[in-house]
Amino acid sequence: MAAAQEVGIIAGKITDKDANDEPLPFATVFVQGTQKGANTDFDGLFRIDGVTPGTYTVEVRFVGYETLELANIVVTAGKVTEITASMSAGATSLEDVVVTAKTEKDSDIAMIMLQRESLQMLQSIGAKELSRKGVSNAEGAVTKVTGVSKQQGAKNVFVRGLGDRYNSTSLNNLPLPSEDPEYKNIALSFFTSDIINSIDVNKAFGANLYGDVAGANINITSKELGNEDIFQIGISSGINTQTISEDFYSASGTSRLGTVDNPTTPITDLTKYDFTNSFEPTKINTPINFGLSLNAGKKFQVGNNTLSTFLVASHSSDFTYQNGVTRDISPEGGAGKNLTFEKYEYHVSQVLMGNFKYEIGDNNFIAYNGTYIHDNNQNVGNYNGFNATINDNDGVNANKTFIRRQQENNNRLYVNQLLSYFELNDIMSLDLSGSYNIVQGNEPDRRTNSYSFDGTNYRTVSGSAAANHRFYSELEEKDAAILGLLSIKLDSEQSLNKLQLGGNFRSTKRDFSAQQFNFNFASPTVIDRNNPDALFNQQSIDNNTFSLITSNGSGSRAFIPITYSGDRTIYAGIANYTREFSSSLLLNLGLRYENIEQDVIWDTNLDPNTFNNNINTVSESYILPSINVKYDFTDDKTFRLAAGKTYTLPQFKEVAPFLYEDVNFSSFGNPFLHASNNYNIDLKYDWYFTNTELVSVTGFYKRIEDALNRVQVNSAANELSYVNTGNANVAGIELEFKKSLIQQYGDDNSMKLLNFGFNVSYLYSNQKLVDVPTDALTVRFTNTEDKLEGASPLLINSDLTYQLEKDGLDFSTSLVLNYFSDRIFSLGTAGSQNIMEKSVPTLDFVTRTKLGEHLGLNLSLKNLLNPAFKLTKELNNGNETIINSYKRGMNVSFGINYTF
Repeated sequence: MAAAQEVGIIAGKITDKDANDEPLPFATVFVQGTQKGANTDFDGLFRIDGVTPGTYTVEVRFVGYETLELANIVVTAGKVTEITASMSAGATSLEDVVVTAKTEKDSDIAMIMLQRESLQMLQSIGAKELSRKGVSNAEGAVTKVTGVSKQQGAKNVFVRGLGDRYNSTSLNNLPLPSEDPEYKNIALSFFTSDIINSIDVNKAFGANLYGDVAGANINITSKELGNEDIFQIGISSGINTQTISEDFYSASGTSRLGTVDNPTTPITDLTKYDFTNSFEPTKINTPINFGLSLNAGKKFQVGNNTLSTFLVASHSSDFTYQNGVTRDISPEGGAGKNLTFEKYEYHVSQVLMGNFKYEIGDNNFIAYNGTYIHDNNQNVGNYNGFNATINDNDGVNANKTFIRRQQENNNRLYVNQLLSYFELNDIMSLDLSGSYNIVQGNEPDRRTNSYSFDGTNYRTVSGSAAANHRFYSELEEKDAAILGLLSIKLDSEQSLNKLQLGGNFRSTKRDFSAQQFNFNFASPTVIDRNNPDALFNQQSIDNNTFSLITSNGSGSRAFIPITYSGDRTIYAGIANYTREFSSSLLLNLGLRYENIEQDVIWDTNLDPNTFNNNINTVSESYILPSINVKYDFTDDKTFRLAAGKTYTLPQFKEVAPFLYEDVNFSSFGNPFLHASNNYNIDLKYDWYFTNTELVSVTGFYKRIEDALNRVQVNSAANELSYVNTGNANVAGIELEFKKSLIQQYGDDNSMKLLNFGFNVSYLYSNQKLVDVPTDALTVRFTNTEDKLEGASPLLINSDLTYQLEKDGLDFSTSLVLNYFSDRIFSLGTAGSQNIMEKSVPTLDFVTRTKLGEHLGLNLSLKNLLNPAFKLTKELNNGNETIINSYKRGMNVSFGINYTF
C-alpha cells in the first residue's frame, strides 16, 4: 500500500471523431522515457499502472502508422490521471495533440481482442500475422492454430484429430462447396493471403453454424478497404532447392498459365485414335517460381453515404520436385510393390476479388463480394522397380516395372455473396445475406502407362487393359445459401441480453461424369519408353496391336459415361438466447433445427444403373442444442464452457460406388453408409495479462457414434472404401502462450519489439473397430480398437518475431517452427498393421521490410530443415519398414512491393 502511494496511474479513453466518437480500439499507448505502456481495448479504454510522478508526453501508436502525441500529462502519486481524446482519422491540430489514426482490424492485437470479447471459443489469425509468418494461403494459416495440422497426402486439415468430413468451411459466414469429388471441403490453399483479412477457427458448436461439423468451422473473412485509399503492386520470385537442379518435366497439353487445351474427350469412335496430347511429357526450362499481385481500393461519397471499393488480382506459380520410394509390403515382409519415383509438380493460380460496400448512415450497409479463383495443378510421376500386378517377382531383375502417370487438375471457383446489416430500430437489427457459388473441377486427359522390362526391352502389359489408359472427368457443383437473423435487445442499450431468431437455407447440386479409355493389348508389345507415341497411334489400332475399350466395355454402353449426381437441401431454424446475469457472467443457449433431404444417383463401372434404381436417399431431421458460458473472474481472466450436439453426414463421393484409381491406391464409395451423431464439450481458461499477451488452456471431449472411416476392404486389389465403424472418443488439452519479451519505445518515435508465441496440444483418441452389419462390405480390422486416423498425440507451433521501427524503417523478421508426432495414416486390416506417418519438424524464416511509405521488401526461406516425409508399417517380426518416403526441398523467395 505504501508503494502504491509513491506512484500514479494514467488511464483514459480514445475515441474516433470521424465515427461519431466511437471507441478506437487496438491502439498502443506508452509513456515516453519509460517502459510503461498499454493497449486500448474494444471500448477504447486503457490503463497504465506504476508511473513515477512527473510530467510526461504520452504517445498513441499503431504499428506502421504515424504517432499521436499528448504532451504535458501530469502524474501525481496515489492518483489517477485521466485522458479523454476525440481524434480524427486525418491529421488534426488540437490543443497539445497531433493525430494520425487508423484502426488495424487485421492486427495481432485485434485478433486477441476478438478472442477476448467473444462469447464463443474462437481462435483467430489476422492478415498481419499471416504476413509476419510468411503464410501464403488459408491452409498454411490454420496450421498455426492450436490443435490443427496438415497430413501429407491429404488435401485438407485435421482439427483435433478429425479430418475433412468432420469440418466445415465458410467465407464471410456463408458456406462454400468443394471442388474435388474426394473431399467435403474446398481446398483451403485456394484462398491466398492477398484476399484474407482474418481466419476464425471455431471448435465449439453454436446454433449459427451448420450442424454437419464435429471438428471445427473454419471461417475466412475477406479483405475490404480500410480508412485509406490504396494502390499497391507486388512481384516475387524464388526457387525450390531440389527443383532448380533437375530437368523438369510437364504433361503434354498443359501450359504455364494453367490453360487447358483439350478438356473433354475427343473420342466418339473406338476405331479412331483422335487423341491430341502426347504420351511423352515435355521438358520445361528455368523452373523458377513467380508471383504478381495488385491491390487497389478507393472510397466515394454518394450523397451522405460512402461507397468503398476494393480489388485484388494475383497470379502465382511454383515448381516442386520429389524423389523417393513407395512400397506395398505384406505383414510377413513380402513386396507387392517396390518402386522408386520422381515426381514433377507445377502449380499455378489466379485470383480476382472485388468487394463493394455501401454504408448507409452510421451502422447499416449492403456489400457485394465477388471472387474468382483458378487453380491448376500439373504433375508427372515416373515410377521404377517392381509391381506384382505388372510383373511376376522372379528375382532376376529388380527393375522390372516402369509406370508413368501424367495428371492435370483444373479447378475454378466463382463466389457471389450479398451481405447486409440493418438496424431496424433501437432494439432490433437484421443480418440478411445470401450466396450463389459455382465450382468446376476437371481432370482432363490423365494418362497412365505401365511397362514391364525383360532385361532388354520394355513391353506393354497385356491382360489388364486399364494398365495403360486415358481418363477424363468433369465436376460441376452449384451451391446456393441464404441466412436471415433477427436480433432483439431485451434490456437497456448497454445490456447484452438479446434474442436471435432466424434460419438458413442451403441447396447443393453436384454432377460428376467421367470416361476412361483403356488400351487392350492382344499380347505384350515392345515399346520405346522415350517415344511411346510411336506405338500409341492409329496404325496400332488398324493392325490390331491394341483395341480401345472404355470402362463400360466396347458394346452398346461403351460411350455411356460413369456418372453420379448429388442433390442436398437443408432447411434450418435458429434460436439464440443470450443473458447477461452480471458484468462477469454471460450465458448463451442455442437451438438449431435442421431438415435434410439428400439423394445420390449413380451409373458407374462398379454398379451400372441398369434398372434405374441406383439411388441413396437420406431424409433426416435434427434438433441440435448448444450452450456457451463466459465468466470473467477479473478484467483479464476468463473462463468459458461450451457444449453441443452435431452430426456427420456421408458425402456424395463416399456414397456413390465409383472406382477412382491412382498409382498408390484405388477407392470407391459405399451406398450403405449412415450419419454419425457427435457430442462435444469444451472448457477453456484465458488470462490476458496485456492486450498482446495471453495464456490460454483448453480441455475438450468428443464422442462420435458410428464413426465414419476410410479403410482397406477385403479385395484382391487392396482397395479403399468408407464404412461406419464403432464409437469413437476424443479428449485432449491445448495450451497457447503469447509473450512480449522486449518492448522498447524511444523518444524519437522508434520501437523495438521481440514477441514469442507458442502453442501445444496433447490428444487422446480411441475408436472401436468393428465391421458393422449395415453395409455389404467385409472389413477385417487388425486391431479391435485404435487411435483416430490422422490424429497426432502431440502438436507444437512456435514463433519468435523481432520488429523494429525507426527513421522510416519498418522491419520484422520471424522464425516459425511446426512439429507433429507420429500418427495413423491408414488403419490396418487383414493382419497388416497401421501405416504410420512419422513425425516431422518444419522451420521457416521470414523477413519483411518497409522503407519509407512506399517500398516494401520480403524474403522467405521455407522448410529450412528439409526433413524426409515417411510412411512406415510394422511387420509381423517387429521390424518397421518404409512404405513411402520423399523430401520437398527448401523454398527461397524474394518479393518487392510498391504502394503509390
